[in-house]
Amino acid sequence: MLLHVVAFRFRPGTAAAAIEAAGDALLAMEGRIAEIREIRWVPNLAPGVTDYTHVLTVLLDDLAGLERYTAHPVHQRVVTELLAPIREARLALDIDVPAHH
Repeated sequence: MLLHVVAFRFRPGTAAAAIEAAGDALLAMEGRIAEIREIRWVPNLAPGVTDYTHVLTVLLDDLAGLERYTAHPVHQRVVTELLAPIREARLALDIDVPAHH
């Protein structure tokens, strides 16, 4: 299994409602993108000096699934329409994790 982890830092002055709308749209991808096994959108409880305030985690089968997920039109639309206008920075990590039993 592959865990796709993305931390987000938003532009100064970004409305909480815009961040919430982006998070809701990300979560709504589940069921619309077949490769998603599990998805979470959560606040970073200790953003510290980085100001990365929110984290997306997406559980996928493998790297091929990650490629299909990132290229999927639904994902592209969420990124382009909701995240790109408010995102100042992002940090993505892709981690090999054992399958859930």
